[in-house]
Amino acid sequence: MKKLASIIVDHKGLFLVLFTVLSILGLIGILFVPVNYNLADYIPDAAPSTRGLRVMEEEYQEPIPNLRVYVPNLSLQEAMEMKEKIGEIPHVIKVLWLDDFYDLKTPLELAPEDLVQAYYKDGGALFMVVSGLQDTVVTLKDMQELIGEEGAIEGQVVDLAKARMSVDSEIMVIMLIMVPMGLVLLSLATSSWIEPLLLLVTIVIGILLNMGTNVIFSSISFITQAVTAVLQLAVSMDYAVFLLHRFSAYREEGYGLEEAMKKAVVKSSSAIVASASTTILGFLALVFMRFKIGPDLGLVLAKGVVFSLISVLFVLPSLVLYSSKLIDKTTHRPLLPEFKRVGRFVVKIRYLVLLLLLVVVPLFLAQSKNDFIYGAAAYDEGSREERDQLLIQEKFGNEVTMAVMVPKGEWGKEKILEENLQEIPGVLGILSYNKKVGAMMPPELIDEELIKSLLSQNYSRMVLTLQGPKEGPEPFRLAEDIREEVRKLYGDKGHVVGESVVNLDMRDTIQKDNPIVNGLAVLSVGLVLLLNFKSLVVPLLLLLTIETSIWMNLSVPYFTGTTLSFIGYLVISTLQLGATVDYGILYTQHYLDHRKVRGRKEAIYQSFIETIGGLLPPALILTTAGFILSFISSLAIVSELGTVLGRGALTSFLMVIFFLPGLLYVTDPLVEKLTWKANFYPDNKTDKKTDKK
Repeated sequence: MKKLASIIVDHKGLFLVLFTVLSILGLIGILFVPVNYNLADYIPDAAPSTRGLRVMEEEYQEPIPNLRVYVPNLSLQEAMEMKEKIGEIPHVIKVLWLDDFYDLKTPLELAPEDLVQAYYKDGGALFMVVSGLQDTVVTLKDMQELIGEEGAIEGQVVDLAKARMSVDSEIMVIMLIMVPMGLVLLSLATSSWIEPLLLLVTIVIGILLNMGTNVIFSSISFITQAVTAVLQLAVSMDYAVFLLHRFSAYREEGYGLEEAMKKAVVKSSSAIVASASTTILGFLALVFMRFKIGPDLGLVLAKGVVFSLISVLFVLPSLVLYSSKLIDKTTHRPLLPEFKRVGRFVVKIRYLVLLLLLVVVPLFLAQSKNDFIYGAAAYDEGSREERDQLLIQEKFGNEVTMAVMVPKGEWGKEKILEENLQEIPGVLGILSYNKKVGAMMPPELIDEELIKSLLSQNYSRMVLTLQGPKEGPEPFRLAEDIREEVRKLYGDKGHVVGESVVNLDMRDTIQKDNPIVNGLAVLSVGLVLLLNFKSLVVPLLLLLTIETSIWMNLSVPYFTGTTLSFIGYLVISTLQLGATVDYGILYTQHYLDHRKVRGRKEAIYQSFIETIGGLLPPALILTTAGFILSFISSLAIVSELGTVLGRGALTSFLMVIFFLPGLLYVTDPLVEKLTWKANFYPDNKTDKKTDKK
């Protein structure tokens, strides 16, 4: 590190030019990163719904209906004209309405009432639309203009368009709010008005390098695109603060600028690398998720921390050295108080806070009993998307579409399957070749345009209309029942596809991923802590502190009776561990150093006084970043991730400053025995002095 520090300082101009050029290239690269807005693409390849979708794409030119469009105040003739106009919108493949199931030349009074009510009710028409997903934003806007404010649209195209518009418009807003907030919070951790700007520039360079190099991936998810920049800023800022604090300390000792920076790089590098390693490993645990959002998010965030680490070690020294005169001119008095009273309070409650150990098991059980949402979750309250969804559901009920594909030509078996499916509660209707044409009519005698959506070269497709939402206990039961009926007659040769099926596979995949990902995160972070502290017990204490804060955070939805996005639940379990265990590392390192010259009480007090100034700003930045995501993002899944992140960062911080000191105090004899070269100071020599204070 001494050689590296000399290279960094001696060639500071070269590194500054190099990273400036790389940042510009990164900014250009961001423009060419494809973003995927469809969560269904992240289901494992081996999942039944993925295999079914692959078969349907190969066999059929058009997917199943993915939009419901409601237009009020239409006569039958006007509804037919509206159907044609909807079909002319770009990327709309097909429009289904009442006339596809009933000859409108026959009096409507003779048609089955439930069929009519499903498509035409109170003078309003409900169209089932098959739309491509090439440009959902354009499709949605064109359709909204056509049907007007009184019309309503719901379905997959709306979900994808909403995700795209929100990500495109909100990332910049989030960063515009986060940057000045970050500057304000960083001013608490620095002694110069210019230093927060240097810290921010350093991490922004790391963000540009990370986001620009995402071009190496075929695409990244909209979730990753929405949260990466703000999370990278929040979780890696403390590395820059560590280095800057060391530099300031060496300058106060009388070292020259370059010598102080070289020493600061050498001295702080071990703590920075250890902190970065735990965060990187926490993120990399997500790579082992079979649900591909995990690898997508984990790789990008881990890469981001690496770039932040590189930027801190190679860019920040150059910026600080070139700005040293400006730093000196803008020096200010410390903005944070000394927290001596709080430190004495921490010492006094060292036993009391350990009562929290009594609720560790209940917290763990509570967070595992949450009610989860597995899809993209709900729309914003008061938005047009929510209004449209509620309007359609109020008039026509909550319905979803599903497709069943079975080998072509086995008409007897297919008829049995249709009858069995029709008997399942929740199946409202079935559209198939058998029902539309009749099994006795050879397909060769029928106009191909009429049946191409139902028959392919190898498969016969049934389109099912189901009652209920896209996910939840009942929709999942219904999807499982349909799969079982298909499996009984066709084994693995039959396929079931649809949003409910995708959400079901998402649930099953994520539930299996959960223990694996969390276990790997804990083991990998524990290994880094073991190597860093050379102790068998310290890693357990730190993991207990942070894991308890995670369980506390994730048990809130259970106790408040609210649902929680399972993606947020799974990601935050590893993200909060990797991002906030740094707080515990910093405090514990100071405690172990002080125990070499002080007793237990004095050690926890002095460690608190020395670390609170370094812990508070990063914790506030991560907390603020989370709540900004929560308040700004109109994507429910991103907003909820922000909520649990902000709450989790605050919880971890409070646990480290109030719970961990007491835990270290009580287990001090065990820590001494199981830590290599602990060399603790005899405890009873300083306790009375601390009590008098």
